[in-house]
Amino acid sequence: MTTETTLPRPARTGPFAGLPRPFWILFYGSLVNRIGGVVSGFLVLYLTAIGIPLEQVGLVLAAKGVGALISQPVGGVLTDRVGRRFTLVLGLLASAACLTFLGAAQGLPMLVAAAFLHGVVADIFRPAAAALIADVVERPLLTKAYGLQFWAINLGFSVASVMAGHLADSGYWLLFALNATGCTAFAVIVWLGIPRSAERVVKSTVDGPKFGLRELFRDRLLLGVVLLVLMHATVYTQAEVIIPLAVKDSGLGAAGYGTIIAVNGVLIVILQPLAAAWVARFDRMRVLALAWAVLGAGMALTGLADTALEYVLTVIVWTLGEIAMAGLLGSLAADLAPPAARGRYQAAIGFGFSAAAFTGPLLGTWVYQHGGPAAAWFGCLVLGLLGAAGALAIGPAIRRRTAVAVG
Repeated sequence: MTTETTLPRPARTGPFAGLPRPFWILFYGSLVNRIGGVVSGFLVLYLTAIGIPLEQVGLVLAAKGVGALISQPVGGVLTDRVGRRFTLVLGLLASAACLTFLGAAQGLPMLVAAAFLHGVVADIFRPAAAALIADVVERPLLTKAYGLQFWAINLGFSVASVMAGHLADSGYWLLFALNATGCTAFAVIVWLGIPRSAERVVKSTVDGPKFGLRELFRDRLLLGVVLLVLMHATVYTQAEVIIPLAVKDSGLGAAGYGTIIAVNGVLIVILQPLAAAWVARFDRMRVLALAWAVLGAGMALTGLADTALEYVLTVIVWTLGEIAMAGLLGSLAADLAPPAARGRYQAAIGFGFSAAAFTGPLLGTWVYQHGGPAAAWFGCLVLGLLGAAGALAIGPAIRRRTAVAVG
């Protein structure tokens, strides 16, 4: 009798076919972790609920963003030099500890310090997870694999958003406890479920020419993609920054925000597995351009919303853009990266999102307060269109580069 845990196996045909067991370990672990990942979306509401003025809320969120600037680069280096499995577990356990600290922090200096530390560790695991997928999944299935990983995250998100809104009404400390538990559970799933044989495969991929930060910064095409991701992510971050402020201004409360934003996850759960195969038929950079334009336009439409239904309609619009891009950035990083630098290329793409954890809250709260909501929503539209134009501009170079890599 075997003591190995048996997980449900994907069907041999259809959108879940052909992916190896280590991928499904990450899939289920990500699902569990995201169900518990409730603090980030409610951090603005939590800080205002404990009496922190809006200017200081932006400072706390910016401190978290500054820490996040370090997180993915550290995770990328650890991923390539130490190993995927160790980096995943280390990052997740450190995140659980820092979430506990953040939930217990009192006073602005302590909140800023706790938010910074949480930002430093929160994304360490991400490059490791993305690089492990690139290691164990065959290249033709990479976009599907990253898309399904995105789907798992949003399946958990759709559950977490509604649940968190009601938990917050009973006490925000419940959100911190649940989030820390989710991180710990994911770490345990990885440690027990990812076999050491996968770790050996990982180590074999880094035997070869040395690859350092100098080589990374010389890749201008990669840097261009990172800049575009930063613009996109700055817009996307507003779902957790100024959308909750707008919902609060409309008198809908934390539970209302949780229900409204849960529509995002529900739509992704329903549509994304079907959309992934269809989107894969088209050029990757053209799809990204369309997705970023739709996301910016959908965010801008939030400025016209006042009722719960109107907010839901705007969420539907920008969620369609999010669905279109699911899985594309992970597969793009895998195609651009030399085998010895998979973790660092995934971290570089992820750095655009980490940097947006700084730029998004800082710009969003400042413009919303000083320029007014209309200026904030118009800024989302402008950034979305600029990102779309940039994706179309570098598309030919991306196609030439990935054609050589594939060939």
